[in-house]
Amino acid sequence: MNEYIKILVVDDEFIMRQGITHMIDWEKEGFQIIGQASNGQEALEMIKKNIPDIIISDVVMPQINGIELTETIQAKYPQIKIIILSGYSDFEYVKSSFQNGAVDYILKPTLNPAEILKTLKNISSKLKNNTLAKNSSTNTNSTLTRLILGFDANIDFDYLNSLFVYENFCLFGLNAKKIYNNFDKRQEIINLTNSEICNEFPLDETNKDYSIQIANIENEIMVLVINFDNKSYSTILNKLKNISEVVSNSFNEAFFVLSKTFDSIDNIKNIYEKDFSLLTQQYFYNKNNCLLCSTDYKSPPLIDSFNFKRFSEAVSLTQYQNAFDMLTRYIENAISRKALTEFELKTLIQNSFYNIIASLEYLNFDINALASLKQDCFHKIDGIKYAEDLMITYSSLLECLDEIINKHESKINSHMINKIVQYIHEHYDEQLTLADVSKLFNFNYSYLSAYFSSHNEEGFNEFLNKIRIQKACEFLKQDISISDISSMVGYSDHSYFCKVFKKFTGLTPSNFRKSGIKLFD
Repeated sequence: MNEYIKILVVDDEFIMRQGITHMIDWEKEGFQIIGQASNGQEALEMIKKNIPDIIISDVVMPQINGIELTETIQAKYPQIKIIILSGYSDFEYVKSSFQNGAVDYILKPTLNPAEILKTLKNISSKLKNNTLAKNSSTNTNSTLTRLILGFDANIDFDYLNSLFVYENFCLFGLNAKKIYNNFDKRQEIINLTNSEICNEFPLDETNKDYSIQIANIENEIMVLVINFDNKSYSTILNKLKNISEVVSNSFNEAFFVLSKTFDSIDNIKNIYEKDFSLLTQQYFYNKNNCLLCSTDYKSPPLIDSFNFKRFSEAVSLTQYQNAFDMLTRYIENAISRKALTEFELKTLIQNSFYNIIASLEYLNFDINALASLKQDCFHKIDGIKYAEDLMITYSSLLECLDEIINKHESKINSHMINKIVQYIHEHYDEQLTLADVSKLFNFNYSYLSAYFSSHNEEGFNEFLNKIRIQKACEFLKQDISISDISSMVGYSDHSYFCKVFKKFTGLTPSNFRKSGIKLFD
């Protein structure tokens, strides 16, 4: 009996992997896609478990690229044939990959089923001890996977309808990639799940009112398609709970989901996308819960977007505590209401911390400490799986920031004073008081008063008057009435302006204009 020629698809673009995997009914052509890898490192891990005959690999990828992958495979698995995928601009990469053992290449922009099939059959004819399987029966796993992902061209619905004879369907399974980063760990939990499914749904079971089929998406998302008579649903539910509990005893982080029921195999793609996949994303909010049923899930309430503009303004004014309080309240509220996804929460925290750290770097704080904190912020937060743990790590990082800020409080105050002085220079024509400025910058009133007394040989009011008189002297060189100048530099009382002016210059405004004396240059 002829065997399938096994193919491994390697590309860092999910859409490209899915397109290649499902653009052709491979089993009918004598091939079998045994897996998908998102980079060369992942491909090498998969090859250890199941050696393919042919690898279709992108040339430009993270971690281990196509050239390095080709070189490694040529050394360790010389029998594997490699086809390189490339863009028009990747000629040098393709050239290098050929030097390292690739046997052919296909241009991504012109990729089509006919071309890839022709290339594969040409290479297959040269493989030793391998001939294409002929007249292969439809592979149910592949057919369901293609249907779930929307590649429904040439689907044999008559065959599916012969498998699924009951009126109701539901989907049960897990996203192993969401649970574990390690490839071997993902395979272990999937293998155990498959084993438990066989235990709970034995093939030789009699008088059953259901049928089951398994679809594996990228070998990492396991979907059990259950077709059942309505009266057997409670029995099936108990079986699914048993599977979830047994697997979670060996894998504490196991997280299974059960979709709502539906009445036609035609609806499987919609249920998978809008219900099953949505439920798997709730892993973040379901620590210590091994099974989430669609009937128990409630859509989260809408929440206002985080006011990042206001947050950034607080950071800009070095009002760090205000910024921290604002961010913490928002995150706690979002988590308590389960209103944001894992990605949204992590991105918000990382962006906010980056904003604060950049501000501290600008002030020339402890650069090494900030660099380390920046790395922790991104790496630690990325690795967190649950909302509760995210809050703990967030609080820990916040303490580190607080410690750095408190250590450099005098530098922050100095920077803040500079901002206040700049503000006075820019707004001298307005009605300013020390209380107003302190409140505006959320700065300690007494500290600000003491600063002006100790750094400028004058208090706040004297400092403001000095700036105003300097500006008045400039205006007096122009053909502007003294009354208008008085208003232009912030004095509503003309006589008071003249009194202050004389105190600073020894002359009245009119005499100063006549004298042509230059002051404050």
